[in-house]
Order: sequence, then structure tokens, then C-alpha cells
Amino acid sequence: MQYNVHDVAKKAKRRLHGQKDDRPRVSVEKVRAMLDGEVVADPLGRLTDRAVFDALDDIGRQRYILELAASYNRCLEQLCSRGNASSGY
Repeated sequence: MQYNVHDVAKKAKRRLHGQKDDRPRVSVEKVRAMLDGEVVADPLGRLTDRAVFDALDDIGRQRYILELAASYNRCLEQLCSRGNASSGY
């Protein structure tokens, strides 16, 4: 697993200031399991942590969805680069 130094530094800074990291995290394995064998009409809806999402204000919800979409797209790119593009990803 690769770590972006900038992301690690931001996460450490949030921990030092006592802030909770509510950024959505999506794993490649979770995306692969979700997409295997079926057509998924709303992948972001399935990956959303409803407890976290419902606790956010409107701006926080927008940020959450944008970060979730970016994380989901990174996972799709990793799946395609691993040779899973033929599986319909």
C-alpha cells in the first residue's frame, strides 16, 4: 500500500489537534467485491458510511461525497492497472 506523504502529514496534524478524520476510505478489495458479478447503479451510495454522512452539515456532505468519489476513482484505476479491466471495471 502506498502512502501519500501529504495525506499522512495532514492526518497526523488532525490527530494532534484532536480532530476526527471523517474522510471516507475505500479499499480496492471493497470496490472489487462490490462490483463482482453485478451491475452497480449507485456505487457511492453503497460505499457511504451513513452514520458519518448523516452527522455532517451540507458543506460537509458535499466534501464527503467528493472525497468518496475521488477515493473510489483511485480504486478503479488501481483495479484497471492490475489487469482487471476485462472484468467490466
